[in-house]
Amino acid sequence: MSSWKLKQSKSLCASATVGDGKKRRRPTQWDVEREDNDDVSRSFTVYLPPNFCNDDTSSSLPLRILLAIHGFGGNSMQEIKKWQDVADSLNAIIIAPVGTETIGTHKLGWNAIDCCGDPVLNEIDDMDFVVNGVMEVFLNEVINSSSSSSSSSNMNSRWKNMQPHVIATGFSNGGFFTSLMGLSNNRPNWLVGIVPTGGYQYDINAYRNTHQPIPIFMHHGGKDSVVDPNGCCIISKEAKQRKDGSKTNCPFDIGAKQESCQSIESVFHLWSRINGCSSDDNNSRSMEESDGDNLSKCFEGKDCKEPTNFCMWIDEGHSWGGTFPGTAMMQPWMQNVFVQAESTKIFEQGDGKKSTNKSYVPTATKHRNRMGKSVFLSATSVLFGFIVLSAVYLFLKRRNFIKSSTKRKTSLDQEEMMMLGREIEMNAATSRVISIT
Repeated sequence: MSSWKLKQSKSLCASATVGDGKKRRRPTQWDVEREDNDDVSRSFTVYLPPNFCNDDTSSSLPLRILLAIHGFGGNSMQEIKKWQDVADSLNAIIIAPVGTETIGTHKLGWNAIDCCGDPVLNEIDDMDFVVNGVMEVFLNEVINSSSSSSSSSNMNSRWKNMQPHVIATGFSNGGFFTSLMGLSNNRPNWLVGIVPTGGYQYDINAYRNTHQPIPIFMHHGGKDSVVDPNGCCIISKEAKQRKDGSKTNCPFDIGAKQESCQSIESVFHLWSRINGCSSDDNNSRSMEESDGDNLSKCFEGKDCKEPTNFCMWIDEGHSWGGTFPGTAMMQPWMQNVFVQAESTKIFEQGDGKKSTNKSYVPTATKHRNRMGKSVFLSATSVLFGFIVLSAVYLFLKRRNFIKSSTKRKTSLDQEEMMMLGREIEMNAATSRVISIT
């Protein structure tokens, strides 16, 4: 596992200042770098809901986080503005990482396998950055940091006994990346739900090889001309080539590694199987929903182990970088996912056994705990060994004593018999002398 660190230590509440005349706190930028290579530096933006740092409410707030991944050409502030109202209602932190720039276009993006730009071409390990460079660094700093502020210290100590829960969401390139996080069998324990919008993974084998259910709510535009709702894949030689030079039926070479296209609806059914939904022909029910002028056709998996939802926004294209018509719809869904995770968070341990756990141990603390546990176990083993050896020694010593005593007793009996024999002989000789006399 690669190691990242903050360039400058942060105090969560102290670093987020309240804007002039506004209740909302200003988002703050956190800069990180690789410990093994300080030339590699990246950043992420953090937004705190208005009541998060209040002393009178902090003791009752769970540690909820929305991990918001921007699209190709987007930025972190777009995602924060998009989800601010939802985060405020959920009392959730928003963490929005910043992607890598594609040379010549100045567009920020992510290596999400099927999309997009230089991060894919250069095989940037964005999963390592988001999981370890963003989330683990943030959680380590918040939970382990010692601040001179008493309120910060109190909040940090409260989080030490709490499992943080994260719902990841992303648009377009960020939707591809969010889906990739959910499909990983090694996904972190803190990830409890995903909301990919305008982007999803195409590789059908990734769905077949995923065995861990996770709450998911997919969204897509019915008239999306960038990420085709019927899927993106390589154009056949007979098909008419795109004017933009893309190798696929979508721009930016989206889906260039796929020979066949996977529609968003077919992928929803793949997620239904992952989440253990009913396998009959009616494994989902559709419902028409209207959000103002936006009409959507939504599907909900039946009898699923985890919530499984999908909405096709009939007249929407690919323009959810700054706004998204489904944010109001997502608030109760996210609330339900968070509440369920906070009440019974069950995850797979390294030995494959399930264990209920509500406390989070940051990566650095885990290493220290392992070392302390090893020392404790070693000392215990030595003590136990000493006790066993002492018991064996006493047992053997006792047996030797008994044998020695028996041996000594046998020797005494033989001597007594010999003395008795001599005595008899002497008495007999005396008798003979008397008789002769």
